[in-house]
Amino acid sequence: MTMANGKVQVNGASSGSDPSIQSQITAALLQNGGVKRIQDTLRQRLDEDNWSQNLHEYCVRLFRSGEATTYDEALSKVMQQIRAGGMSNGTNGAGAPDLRISQAAKEGGVEVVKRELMDICVMEK
Repeated sequence: MTMANGKVQVNGASSGSDPSIQSQITAALLQNGGVKRIQDTLRQRLDEDNWSQNLHEYCVRLFRSGEATTYDEALSKVMQQIRAGGMSNGTNGAGAPDLRISQAAKEGGVEVVKRELMDICVMEK
């Protein structure tokens, strides 16, 4: 492992695509609890925006209406809604909420990832 002062050494020009560096970063984030902090922050931001509740209600409607009878079917419909970026055109019998992820949640996620990476990486010059 390429480490400096207990941190992963990263060369911004080439390290992003280096599987070895990616593995080192992932291992460091898992070891220091960074992955859990990132997940917790993202979950909190999504909950604050009622995204998690909207997702739950949409999934319940999918199963109750019969539009989805398996996990894979529900996941496919949820992903379609997320990619569509908003309300459906009314043809979805189960009703489709806006499952876009808010800009505030995205920004919060980016900030926590940056913070965690700064704790475990050092940029080579």
